[in-house]
Formats: sequence, C-alpha cells, structure tokens
Amino acid sequence: MDVVVREVPPSRTAVVRGLLDLSRIMSCFDAVYAYLRGGSTDVRQTGQNVALYRSDATMEIGVEVDRGFEQVGDVQSSSLPGGRVASAVHTTGYGDLHVTYDAIRDFCAARGLATTGDTWEIYGDPDENDHVDVEIVALLA
Repeated sequence: MDVVVREVPPSRTAVVRGLLDLSRIMSCFDAVYAYLRGGSTDVRQTGQNVALYRSDATMEIGVEVDRGFEQVGDVQSSSLPGGRVASAVHTTGYGDLHVTYDAIRDFCAARGLATTGDTWEIYGDPDENDHVDVEIVALLA
C-alpha cells in the first residue's frame, strides 16, 4: 500500500456534526442530501462524500460544496482541514478500512511523523459493481 505525504488545501463542506457514532453515518448523509436537493439553497456539491473524524471524538459527515452557508436544521457549513497530510487509498471494501488506517499509522511512526488525531475519508464514485475506493487522510502535526 502506498502512503504519501503531501499538502492539501482546505475544502468547504456541508455536514452534520455530532459525537462519534458510526451507526449515524447514513442518516447524516441523508440529511445533507435532503438539504442540497431540497430546492431551498443554491449551495452545490462540488466534490465527494466525506467523513471527518476529529481528535475530540466528534465526526462531521457530508459532502464537499462550493461555498459556506448559514446552518439549516442539523446541516452546517464546515471544511476539511488544509495542511500537510499522510494519505492512502483503500481499495478493498468498508469492512477492513482499519488496514489502511494501520498502514498510515505505521508509516508515520516509522518516519517520526506526528499526527493531530484528525482523520478523514473521501469516498470515490461507485463503479459498475458499486465498489467505492476510499482515500484515508491523516492530518500531520
């Protein structure tokens, strides 16, 4: 697995934020898509679905968008962090995402790279078999 270190710019997002609870991921995406497709906003999706896991045990689940906006219900404006990151693309399904997280952690430890504890997943577009590659990103300190 190839882990790379690079600089990334911040990316605006529309998200539902809350305490880390993986069982809520799909309902968070549903709320964001209901807001974006509900006809009452001109905010547009410009990128992928994302899940940001913060070091304070909160999560932000949503999509990359073109601008900031005022909170509507549970959906609020946020952004993926910018800065120096270590990342890798996970290609074998959601059930073993930990393998890529472990590879990034081991890569950083072997090179003396400290992380902030903030990580995120950027979900690719499904292929003809509904398989999705997931880029896993760890913000470096």
